[in-house]
Amino acid sequence: MKKSIIIIMLLIFSIFAIAGDINYIYGYNFSNDASTTFSGLKTNITIENELDTLYYKLSIDFFKIDGFDYEIDLGDTYKSLIPSYIIKPSLPWALYILNEGYADVYLNDTTIRFGRFIQDNGSATLYSPSVLLNAHNGINIFEDLKPLPVDGITINGYINDYGYELTFTPKVYDDIPQFILYPKTINENIIAENEATLTYIFKAKHEEVESATEELMKTLLSKGLTQDQINQFLANPSTLKTIGFTDEQINEIYLGQTLLSLSDAYKVNTITANSTSTDELSIYNSNFESKISMNIMDYDIKLGFVHDHYHFMVPEKIDISYSGDGTGISKTVFYRPKRNSITIDLQGVSNFFDSISYHGEAAFIMPERNYVIVNTSYYVPDTSKPTETVLTTSSTNVEIFEKYYVKGVFGIEYTSGEEFTFGIEGFNGLPNEELKDHISFGGDTYIKMKINNFNLEGLGLIDFAKINDAYLPGYMANVKIYYSGIDNFEPGISFKYAYAENENHPMKSLETTNSISLNIKAYF
Repeated sequence: MKKSIIIIMLLIFSIFAIAGDINYIYGYNFSNDASTTFSGLKTNITIENELDTLYYKLSIDFFKIDGFDYEIDLGDTYKSLIPSYIIKPSLPWALYILNEGYADVYLNDTTIRFGRFIQDNGSATLYSPSVLLNAHNGINIFEDLKPLPVDGITINGYINDYGYELTFTPKVYDDIPQFILYPKTINENIIAENEATLTYIFKAKHEEVESATEELMKTLLSKGLTQDQINQFLANPSTLKTIGFTDEQINEIYLGQTLLSLSDAYKVNTITANSTSTDELSIYNSNFESKISMNIMDYDIKLGFVHDHYHFMVPEKIDISYSGDGTGISKTVFYRPKRNSITIDLQGVSNFFDSISYHGEAAFIMPERNYVIVNTSYYVPDTSKPTETVLTTSSTNVEIFEKYYVKGVFGIEYTSGEEFTFGIEGFNGLPNEELKDHISFGGDTYIKMKINNFNLEGLGLIDFAKINDAYLPGYMANVKIYYSGIDNFEPGISFKYAYAENENHPMKSLETTNSISLNIKAYF
């Protein structure tokens, strides 16, 4: 209701300051799961005005898409954690998206902005690792890796030669479908490792007891006993004392028989999950950042400190309970972890080569907690009562993040006026990579050309992700050709392709948008 009132008020005050665009797309999706045509219409309406010391802006996207569908397979266990419109976003996720709706108040050398706004990207082309408060949407057929808005307040200005920026966002939740895959992956991997460990331990003990039983049979046979007599002794091992066995030996036989009554294979058959609420508006759950900018030796440098939440949930605690027959039940509590980061963004021109410039971004990330607590309970023989079993519990901290890690992009670019740009970048980690041993590396090459009124934009990327102790490649290519010789009208053709052989590769989700399409864009 409040959002509707604000929109209506801004529309009334700004009725004569409307601008925007209409974007029609018609294409063929040739991904493995689709192979079908699709069409879509997106209209952006931007309303802005300036009144003395006040500037305000409203930007809304309206969508209509046919033939393009995307569904995330989370399984029944995890669907209770995630809103239905995220599990099956069916692009777009809503009839309209409020991109921005904010007001700027000017006070001398300071500007205060409050509302919903999109943070400025850094200097990199692919994505900006130094911009952490907002996430990126990687499966939008209109825009690749579009930064999502944040709700809050930001203050920026200058003190002498230094610029500063302070941002506060009390809302931590964002709905990034592909990032939701993380809790399922982490949870299932930890459970599988727990099963494998227990199976290995108990199987080894079973083999040890079976071997000891064979030796016992040989010993009893060497004493001239018949098989019936041996069976009577094994049915009641305490009677072995009559033929010279000690209490300690008899106790070990009892323990071994009790152990053999337990399963040597463990499997979790039931998985339940719930989550702690960390998405409500509160001071404790807020995100904030502070940045300072300066110029050193013709390089524009921006340093920052960010305290925010990851854009996905992970297990906080996993309780795994096994019964005597080896079947288990897992109960998981998910939460949205926090992190502290130091960021840097720099760009500048070369002092040695004309038309060459450099840019780089990095984030030094420190998770507030880098592990999940795994509590396991199972049955073992009771040493004080060898014929009975006793419940044994253990607790382990399983690391899911590195204690600290760095994500960065560095690039070099050649520019010749507005007609030609060529750049090469190397990067460490993609937007949806944060987990321990799952941060890839790679590089991209991009080109922008203008010949008369024809424009070409192309990007080629290769990414190596560590999967099962091997670095496997993933590829992406985006090409766009459009004509800009008509005022306020821009027809073009786009080609998008991504490929990763392994299902766990971070670029696998981008295959969903493999397509060739006709784009017609008009501005008003």
